[in-house]
Amino acid sequence: MDFIKKMISLIACFMAIYIIYQDITQENIHSQKEGEAVRDAPSSTIYHVIPIKVQADDTVLSIVERINPQLHQDLDVSQILSDFQLSNPNSDPFSLSPGEIYYFPKYY
Repeated sequence: MDFIKKMISLIACFMAIYIIYQDITQENIHSQKEGEAVRDAPSSTIYHVIPIKVQADDTVLSIVERINPQLHQDLDVSQILSDFQLSNPNSDPFSLSPGEIYYFPKYY
């Protein structure tokens, strides 16, 4: 009986050490991932939204290029689509409905 108590105590100690080790290493992994995400995050772009009624054959990019002529060289498609979705959360940027009014980003 004494042997069983010693084995249970030994196993409990090993489990406690293992759990503490896992907690310490997971904390370091999470903090590294957060640091990487901050470094890899794109720089925020300042813009305001303009309501525009979509015509047939209009796309998000064609309208954004029309209202932002300075973007021809610095066109970041993923940023534009992300900004459009933030302004129009229930809309699909790839299928606009003609006659509907959407909010498009006007960049500074």
